[in-house]
Amino acid sequence: MVNLDSTFPIVVMTRNEGKDFINCINSIFETTKIDIKIYLVDNNSDDQEHLAILTSLNLRFSDKLEIIKNKKNRWILGLNDTLKKVRNLHSSPYFFITDGDIDFSNCKAKPCWLSYLISQMDSNIVVGKLGLSLDWNYISTQDDFSEILDQERSLYNENKKINQLYIAQVDTTATIFRWDWSMESSGCLYPDHMRYLRPELYSCRTDKELVVEHLGWYKYKINTLPLKTINSKVICFTIVGAALKKEIVSQASIITKVFNCLFSRPCQIYWILRRYYFLCFYIIKKGRRLFDGQK
Repeated sequence: MVNLDSTFPIVVMTRNEGKDFINCINSIFETTKIDIKIYLVDNNSDDQEHLAILTSLNLRFSDKLEIIKNKKNRWILGLNDTLKKVRNLHSSPYFFITDGDIDFSNCKAKPCWLSYLISQMDSNIVVGKLGLSLDWNYISTQDDFSEILDQERSLYNENKKINQLYIAQVDTTATIFRWDWSMESSGCLYPDHMRYLRPELYSCRTDKELVVEHLGWYKYKINTLPLKTINSKVICFTIVGAALKKEIVSQASIITKVFNCLFSRPCQIYWILRRYYFLCFYIIKKGRRLFDGQK
């Protein structure tokens, strides 16, 4: 029998995040009180400072951290080979995913944010994935972020809760997943992945007092990211049919904007049709009796 790793797997998706990235990793190690193993999935970073940080982290945490360098930037698709590997190596029924620009330092969850998320998943079997809420202190003071703030606020409905958890969409930003969260049986992530959640499960966020800081928001301001980085993100997100905030698209080159305008909708349709295929297959396979809880 294979001895599975009892540490809890954390998968961090990163690309050219520099100092925000090292703040993210340091904060994870400093605030978790259970044994963890971090898998850093780098989506073809080309920033020299970021690459140097990867090397430094590998030297500091070689026994608790593994770096996977992808040859292409495929956004969440770049996580899937690592997720398949992690699923076979670890005994945990859950895994945690975060972007590399999240700071966990000030999260008030006890005994630590990760233990809290695990306990919530253990006690709420109908929750397929649970994300930590984001701190709004910065965006609430910025006029340019009014649309993002309104979107965030709309996710919290006092009439739609499971105990203290808010029923709401969560992305890959600081989220714990069950391995069997998806109607696509591998548990991997695909474009439009928020809608791959099994129909009988819920997606939730923590209480608004249990927050982490999204450092990436500080870079949404105009001209705070290099044009090459913006173009790469817009092209990647267009191909995988992902939603892009207008603040990001507006900073791209004219050619990249045209590419996004021409191909974003066709790519979205492809990924939507793929999802509907898996949904129909899942419903047919599960049938009425299994949805009723019968074996």
